[in-house]
Amino acid sequence: MKLDRIEAPASVRALPGLVVPVGPATVAAPCEDTIFLRGVRVEALIGVYEHERHAPQPLVIDLELGLQHARCCASDDLRDAVDYGQVLAAVRRLAQVNRAVLLEAFAQNVADALFAGFELSSVAISVSKPAIFDAADSVGVSIRRRRAAADA
Repeated sequence: MKLDRIEAPASVRALPGLVVPVGPATVAAPCEDTIFLRGVRVEALIGVYEHERHAPQPLVIDLELGLQHARCCASDDLRDAVDYGQVLAAVRRLAQVNRAVLLEAFAQNVADALFAGFELSSVAISVSKPAIFDAADSVGVSIRRRRAAADA
């Protein structure tokens, strides 16, 4: 297979003799980049039992946010990226106003809010409650959602 040569981006042109190969796998294949935030700590009123609904409880959230080839990879510009701080702020706001009883419903609400606020192709969300049972470090749920084709 013959590979064509292209000029390297300006950010790496200082490397003498650098050649970036381009072939069918690097040009034609759709790709998804993933941003992750792990161990996000929030507090929320959540739980099935009455005693769980009197005071906020700690939750730990892990997020994986999929983007169809993020423009920022080429531009190196925050305006083309998903701002991690804005994602964190959105999740914190949602936790503060949470009325869901189940972790599953809360996770779905997070997914819906992230799709509404950011140009994402997919999300994976894990939500756990630490130290609920003596026999387990935490309990929780993980969901994966993909943006509907009509929404893309």
